[in-house]
Amino acid sequence: MTGSLRRLTRAAVLVASGALLLAACGSSNTSTSPTTKNTPLQTLTIGSSNVFPPTLNPTANASQAIDEVVDYNVLQHLVQLAPNGSIVPVLASSYTVSDANKVYTFTIRKGVKFSNGNPLTPADVVFSMKRVSAPGSTYPYGKIFDVSSVRQLGADQVQVTLTTPSWNWLYDLAAYSNGVILDPSTISTLATDPIGTGPFKVTGEVSNYSVTLARNNQYWGYKPHVAGVVFRYFTNADSLNAALQSGEVNMIDNLSAPSDATLFKSNPKFKVVSSLTNGKVQLTLNNAYGPLRNKLVRQAILYATDRKAIMDAASGGYGFIDGTDTVPADPYYINLANVYPYDVTKAKQLMAKAGYAKGFSLQLVLPPYFYAKLAAPLIVSELGAIGIKVSVSTIDFPLWISQVFEGGNFQATIIDQAEGRDVSNYGTPGYYWHYAKTPQIAAELSAANAAPTKAQWIAGYRKVLRQITDDAVNDWLYVAPFITVIDKNIVGIPTTAYTESYNLSYVGIGGSIPSTAKQLGYLS
Repeated sequence: MTGSLRRLTRAAVLVASGALLLAACGSSNTSTSPTTKNTPLQTLTIGSSNVFPPTLNPTANASQAIDEVVDYNVLQHLVQLAPNGSIVPVLASSYTVSDANKVYTFTIRKGVKFSNGNPLTPADVVFSMKRVSAPGSTYPYGKIFDVSSVRQLGADQVQVTLTTPSWNWLYDLAAYSNGVILDPSTISTLATDPIGTGPFKVTGEVSNYSVTLARNNQYWGYKPHVAGVVFRYFTNADSLNAALQSGEVNMIDNLSAPSDATLFKSNPKFKVVSSLTNGKVQLTLNNAYGPLRNKLVRQAILYATDRKAIMDAASGGYGFIDGTDTVPADPYYINLANVYPYDVTKAKQLMAKAGYAKGFSLQLVLPPYFYAKLAAPLIVSELGAIGIKVSVSTIDFPLWISQVFEGGNFQATIIDQAEGRDVSNYGTPGYYWHYAKTPQIAAELSAANAAPTKAQWIAGYRKVLRQITDDAVNDWLYVAPFITVIDKNIVGIPTTAYTESYNLSYVGIGGSIPSTAKQLGYLS
């Protein structure tokens, strides 16, 4: 998502699992799209407000723009996340988990080829997984892999042994570039021509303008009902909207400004598909700054903010309020929106009890993104009502990263914490909001992740969510929306943004998709 904060550092494997094991995406080698010999395939052109990918190698750079194009579409994983948040087997036809979530054994799918014609083998899987932590590794999420050994078993299996038991590890494998399976002979061309097993292959790139994918006719699974896909990049939202209206593009992957949906909702030529992301748009509070050290002050801030009004202003009413660091796709999801209802009187009482009846001054520094700029005036007004005098400044994102995120030199900010299942940040030493109970939270998360049962794992994570909410570490405003606008005859796009990839395995211009794909969350 444009303007969101992806995790730049991470200390432990703390990404939640609890997979709903449904049919694999295109699990049968004989699956076909609803094409006929008399129906020529069309090319789908996607207008994107993302930045142009700095490389096409997701193992060297954490940019979401790379994952959107390459991950799942060109390069695939043993298991992947479906739009509904479940884990599905892909290059693994099946897997088992043993030794209290410490040993994972994958059966490698037969008959799979890379787009260059080379067959997929268990040895390729072993190579790819060992490469994550090999000397000189550039994998952005290599530190969270936490694998003790990877070895081939027999003719068609790979066994992975973790350093410590983990309910989270399978989600890491499915969601991050650590999980991509590579052809060892093609490593040198990953940056410009990644060779994978997916439904598409890269056939062209025009710097700062477009990336072109062609349908991979050797693909082992369901074949998309398009000849190819062009990701066309726009730096101006008005130009992108105009391109869809004129037919220059067939769809917009995610509106830069959710309020722009009004341009298309009443037009029968288009469909507006609204869903949620992993992003938690929040008023981030520096818990080490003066008055904000006081839990009562932070709680007063949460009572003083009208989240519905802020969501209406910043995202056109699209989104979801759940009041803590989780989203509905998380296995441990819990809604805590009612813990701090909008209550100015309560907020004033807490300010007085904390010794700040006359208020104090607070500097709010913003990244240069629409949601932050639109939310800020309401934050100023609402906190002003309880005596907190807020001054606002806006800085460029690189400076925001160095000053706020990396340096922790701020009092308050507004940001979209976009990484999925990122409650681990509250247990990460030195994380930029300076939470005093970080060591305690880290221990609780670690214990929950290694718990003997799924129920205990979920209960442990929910306990942490209640703790950080009670402590009012941050003010979680709303879950960021994902708003796609498409030509009315497009099918098979993912209906959520719970992954960094924009999985086009089932996309089609016209036609239909399998019922299993509908169950997984693809648009029918």
